[in-house]
Amino acid sequence: MFAYLKAELNKQHSAWYGVLAAAFMLAVVPAALAQNETGPLIEVQTKVDTSVITIGDRINYSIIINRDTSLRIVRPAEGINLGMFEIKDYTFHDPVEEDGRVIERFDFNISVYDTGHFVIPPYPVAYFTDDTSKNYRIIEAPAVEIYVKSLLTGDEERELKDIKPPLSIPFNYWFWASMAAAVVLLGVIGWLAYRLWKKKQEQGYLFKPPPPPPPAHETALAALQELFASDLLEKKNYKQYYSRLSDIMRQYVEGRFAVAAMEEITGEIIRDLDKVLDDKEQLAELEELLTLADLVKFAKYIPQPEETEKAGRQAVRFVEETKLVFEPPADAEVEEREKAQYAEAEEHSGGKLPAADDSEANLS
Repeated sequence: MFAYLKAELNKQHSAWYGVLAAAFMLAVVPAALAQNETGPLIEVQTKVDTSVITIGDRINYSIIINRDTSLRIVRPAEGINLGMFEIKDYTFHDPVEEDGRVIERFDFNISVYDTGHFVIPPYPVAYFTDDTSKNYRIIEAPAVEIYVKSLLTGDEERELKDIKPPLSIPFNYWFWASMAAAVVLLGVIGWLAYRLWKKKQEQGYLFKPPPPPPPAHETALAALQELFASDLLEKKNYKQYYSRLSDIMRQYVEGRFAVAAMEEITGEIIRDLDKVLDDKEQLAELEELLTLADLVKFAKYIPQPEETEKAGRQAVRFVEETKLVFEPPADAEVEEREKAQYAEAEEHSGGKLPAADDSEANLS
């Protein structure tokens, strides 16, 4: 009887245990599935663009970290330990967020100067589960195997080869033709140099010098006549007319009196001319002309017709009265110069020369 009751109780307990286990599974399995859907909290990958290189070649090695946004990581440094490989360059990309996760990529351009099989060691990535946590965990970037080939094939013959026979040097036609052409060219250059030297000895110059520029007053008067004949006043283009008139007078003053009139204002021009020009009336007329031109150019002053006509007369008169003309000496000056030369010659001869008037009478 007691055995029967004990068996029944065991059956009931087993049934309750089954119900509890089923309930526990229903509670735990959805949570596990939810964690699988979001993926692991952090993943670390390593990539290379090639795993077989020759000595001295470069490899692009990348560490890619895919983590949850709640994690905080310690980013790799620029000089991380990559074993036998030397870091030549590096690029750290900005983090990218995708579907609630953060992807960070760290690229290293590396190289090795030996042959054989090498391993880029796993790199430990430290991370924290939250921003306030001080306890970190480590996840390693996978190691990568690299094979470095030698530039030598290994099939070269090890035995010493016999000495090769001497090579015959062919006749270099191009070399000697170039030498002959150079000699001819040097001869032509020498002949031309001699001709130029001869010409300089005979004529005093290699190339005919250009004719001297016309006098400043001729250039100014021609430019004034061209300005007066233009239609600028008819079109009421006063600013351009007076700008041209001012430039003509400034160029004349610069060429005639060696004053930097093109770079000076009116007051400076008059000040410099006052040192070399004695006629103050001429200086006053030039100042009046340039001042009127400044008013038209800069103050938009509209001149009256009589003012424009007066300015033209002043310009021509100033050039005519101040022009520099080289005239031959007068007959009286020539005669006085000849007498002075004759007297000097008579003094050196001890008074043996006839008088100048007697020599002229004898010639007549």
